[in-house]
Amino acid sequence: MNNNGIDIIKLGGAIITDKTEYKKIRLLELREICQQIGEWRNPCIIVHGAGSYGHVKAKEYNITSGFKESSQIRGLMQIREDMNELSSIVVEELTKVNLMPMNFQTSSLIYLEKESSQYEYFLDPIQEAIQLGLIPVLSGDIVFVKDDGFNIISGDVLINILASNFQVNRVIFITDVDGLMIINPETSQKEYLKNASVEDLQSLSFTSDISEKAIDVTGSMKGKVDSILSILKSVNEIIIVNGQENKRVLDVLKEKDAVCTRIK
Repeated sequence: MNNNGIDIIKLGGAIITDKTEYKKIRLLELREICQQIGEWRNPCIIVHGAGSYGHVKAKEYNITSGFKESSQIRGLMQIREDMNELSSIVVEELTKVNLMPMNFQTSSLIYLEKESSQYEYFLDPIQEAIQLGLIPVLSGDIVFVKDDGFNIISGDVLINILASNFQVNRVIFITDVDGLMIINPETSQKEYLKNASVEDLQSLSFTSDISEKAIDVTGSMKGKVDSILSILKSVNEIIIVNGQENKRVLDVLKEKDAVCTRIK
């Protein structure tokens, strides 16, 4: 599956929701980001995080452990309903800026084989949507696991699958910090990393998660960096940019200079 020159845009759960409070949307931030994507108007795939619509209940019902007891099914159902709600909000805001988004349910496209730990997937509908000029919208989600019930696929793992199957130029992570945060060995101060290579990511010490706030059941900072290293096998560049800063997302989309982390 190939498409010429598409980007993948990740709307981080911490920028579009308040991860400290169950199902609390950051509507102003989401609306501003969508406005900037609308001004750019290039072909892309959008993946949004679960934020407080997914992580809170996933932790409460211990979804990442797989199926252990029947009480988890109630949590499974609630998470799926909540993620539908969040995806609908994202699609609505993109539609308001005259884009043509279409929501795809990740759990209906991707399946995990427990024995091989390999994902199986069916992405042809995404391909057809792009060819029609639509913007596919997906998210981190519940996935069903053969002989183990279910688990969670993070947005980062989903992006890795998409990047491996489409011709993707860039992956742009829109989050609530200026970029990957490191401790400067000379000053001992925390600062964002402006430019990085694969070798840098393998050797640097990071201060915390890309977003430092609240509940995240999909992995630590090391997990995020490992995901980035894996995605870099399929794309030319990964950018991490703060979506709370005025027009910074648009500058990145238009390949202008901006405060962000660029990884090549």
